[in-house]
Amino acid sequence: MIKEITSTKNQKYKYIKSLKTKKARMSFRQYTVEGIKSVNDAILAGADIDFIVVSDKLQGSFDFENMYVMPETIFEGLCDTETPQGVLAVINMPKQQKADFEESLYLLCDRVTDPGNMGTIIRICDAVGCGLLLSEGTVDIYNPKTVRASMGSFFHTKVTDSLTTADIQSMKDSGFKLLCGALSDNTVDFRNADYSGKTIIVVGNEANGISEEILKMSDCCIKVPIWGAAESLNVGVAAALLLYETRRKEK
Repeated sequence: MIKEITSTKNQKYKYIKSLKTKKARMSFRQYTVEGIKSVNDAILAGADIDFIVVSDKLQGSFDFENMYVMPETIFEGLCDTETPQGVLAVINMPKQQKADFEESLYLLCDRVTDPGNMGTIIRICDAVGCGLLLSEGTVDIYNPKTVRASMGSFFHTKVTDSLTTADIQSMKDSGFKLLCGALSDNTVDFRNADYSGKTIIVVGNEANGISEEILKMSDCCIKVPIWGAAESLNVGVAAALLLYETRRKEK
């Protein structure tokens, strides 16, 4: 069923626009994805789509049971991108369930705050085939920039958020070892680390690194050598190197 929205004063329009904010997303347990590829990825992945919104220029391009159409001039006001493609989907967040920690490899992001970095990390975890853990204080994964930067991997990656140090200790007690990407007295070159068994790789905040609480729990700290003048690597790049080295050592 296609419904028409003609004004920015429409209540449904105001509701969709409110989902740009984390407060509204968390309150209503819904988020938006923009763009032709992202919406198609959501459909193909079986995401729980509530409804789809299209601009009048794209009307007829999507076949969905619950749709809204509006003039392109007001559609742009709903979007986070500079050049909207004329379609967005409003999606229900998954029901919150207790994490099972069934994977043998996880990446833990400790207070990573940049939504673009987080989207890249989600894409990396999808490529590597590992679970993703987020500490308290990490960026909202439903941020539109994060969803967009994940390039569809958002719908294929198992994410557990708001992890506490108690949760991490519980995982260690169940047999996981913690390898932190950081410098300390026991830091080793990442190519020489022991990645055998159940493993959690930890990367930290872009400016401040991994928290002292988590560092104290680590079994080993690992580093990627830098031969030039760069102070550090982007957190997504570091995550990719560490995770792929873990997978390489499995072979």
